[in-house]
Amino acid sequence: MSNKWFWALISVLLLLLAGWGVQWFLTNYEQRSREIVTGMSPEAKRNPLLAAERFLNRIHVTTESLSGRDRLMTPPSESGLLLVYRLGVSLPPEREQALMDWVRQGGHLLITPQEVWDDETQSSGNNLLDALGVHLVLRDAEDEGADETADTDQPDQAPQSAVQFDTPNSGQRIGVAFSDRRVLFDSQGRADWAVETEAGAHLLQFQLGQGRITVTSDLEIFANGAIGERDHALLLALLVGDQRKAWLLYSSAMPALPVLLWRQAPGLVLSLLALGLLWVWSLTHRSGPLLTSGQPLRRNLLEHLAAVGRFVWRTDQASGTFRQSQAALLLAWRKRHPILNTLEQAACCQWIAQHAGLTPQAVEQALFGDYQGEQAFIQVTAAQQKLAAQLRIQKGQDLGER
Repeated sequence: MSNKWFWALISVLLLLLAGWGVQWFLTNYEQRSREIVTGMSPEAKRNPLLAAERFLNRIHVTTESLSGRDRLMTPPSESGLLLVYRLGVSLPPEREQALMDWVRQGGHLLITPQEVWDDETQSSGNNLLDALGVHLVLRDAEDEGADETADTDQPDQAPQSAVQFDTPNSGQRIGVAFSDRRVLFDSQGRADWAVETEAGAHLLQFQLGQGRITVTSDLEIFANGAIGERDHALLLALLVGDQRKAWLLYSSAMPALPVLLWRQAPGLVLSLLALGLLWVWSLTHRSGPLLTSGQPLRRNLLEHLAAVGRFVWRTDQASGTFRQSQAALLLAWRKRHPILNTLEQAACCQWIAQHAGLTPQAVEQALFGDYQGEQAFIQVTAAQQKLAAQLRIQKGQDLGER
């Protein structure tokens, strides 16, 4: 019983200690929410219209962000809003006509100029804007010597003030912070709706068939960092109108060749990659016996001589070699016995035959004759070897006598 009460007391003390610890923790600490800014996501850095895409999807407009010129070259099959963040160079005439036909059938094209109007060439850098008569002018271009190209890759550093205007359909008054530096001019006076200030226009809209073309001085108001300011999101929603589909073309530049190949022919790219991997794998397999790392075998000298002889015979060089050996052997005998220099060929052969133990016919065949066939060549060579051996014997005898 004493042990039972002891362990019960210990359990109570542990429970009291745990309760005191929980009370102390709750007294000294409290739960708070903390917001940590992690910066812009990689997707948002790549797509400056990501926030606009999510906003339109939230108001039940099916929206898709795109890059490249495919959507400009081949307009959608259904009507909707096509926002071109960076218009780029002019389209081919037939592609531009197809885009205009899409607008006439109810599409809405939202664009902004990239280059300012050039008075010398009488061009804005894009045939579509020239046809509409839209000119982009930088207000401080002459005073500060600004560049002729109005780069839209970065937000304008010029001050921006909200432009108040009434929308044409709803009559609602909204405020949009267009760039104070960039203004538009409708040279032909064809705009059906314009948002104008004393400096110039910031929005021009043209009715074309059942559709519209809207040109703004800049589209930075719809970029990720600006669409949440003032009434920028509301303006985008009003421009979409009753359209249930939107395409946000955040870059109209031609993609890199690998990206273009992947888009147009993914099967070809995968096949080439597979072939490349197979080729690399094949390099790891040998196609012959393994080479030994030791010292190469040293062949016998006689084997080398036999190989040289077979090569000479096979390449039809035996005749020349035979003539050289005849001349060298005759010269050696004449040096050894000068008397031979005074004798005729027959007498010379007779004299050598007497001292070499051969017949005069064999000596003449070895030093002056020819051969016919392999057997004759072997016989003549054997006679030459005997003559050379006899010279070595004579030389050895002379050395012994000395």
